[in-house]
Amino acid sequence: MGFAYLKINVDAVAMDYDRTIADERKGFMISDDVKEELMRFVHFKRMLATGRRFDDIPDRDVLRVFDVIVTENGTIMNTDGGRSKEILVKSERWGKIRSEITGIMNKSGMRVYTGDVVLAGYKDDALELATKIGEAGLGDEVEMEFNKEGLLIMPKGWNKGRGVREVMKRMGCTRLLGIGDDLNDLSLLRASDVGVAVKNAVPELKAIADIICEYEDGYGVIEVLRLIEGHTNDHGFSTERIL
Repeated sequence: MGFAYLKINVDAVAMDYDRTIADERKGFMISDDVKEELMRFVHFKRMLATGRRFDDIPDRDVLRVFDVIVTENGTIMNTDGGRSKEILVKSERWGKIRSEITGIMNKSGMRVYTGDVVLAGYKDDALELATKIGEAGLGDEVEMEFNKEGLLIMPKGWNKGRGVREVMKRMGCTRLLGIGDDLNDLSLLRASDVGVAVKNAVPELKAIADIICEYEDGYGVIEVLRLIEGHTNDHGFSTERIL
């Protein structure tokens, strides 16, 4: 369809990093023209919401482009250009549980990567790991999500959507537009007043999105942000579907 004009009332926009705003073909960097365009939008808070650890974000320009960076799949808030960090999960028990799961994975020969809160592994190990976590009596305290071939292991009830909403409370924001591409973005779109799937998003995300972009690798994000402000679009951005 042709370019659609919308006036979407939101005061926060949260977007995923990999394959949503960052281009895999460019080493998961954000295109310079996308950065310049992002910086132009000042009428809402710009939030990056990623499953990555803060130090693993390849493009360090995110420190000046985004007001808030939510890392480790919704469990940590980074502000002030990365100089301030708050762990959103207030659970002393999770540290013990995380150590037990790390031990299970190491003993089973599974690859495991540790963050401040989240553990990461591989999708192929998910069934065996879930079984072993259940046998250890921890099944009701653990959340697992997929991201491409990766596996994210978090405290029960925590995900990207919850983390972003927790951060919004701290910023005094109430209405959210969420943009993503993969399975761990499902919670983000469900927590959003307006949910957006970029062109390269998985079918499960497109199925619940309010808007599906015609572009990817950051350009889909710009496409939608221009819709928010009701701007005409010199680049011919449009939406594939608007509900």
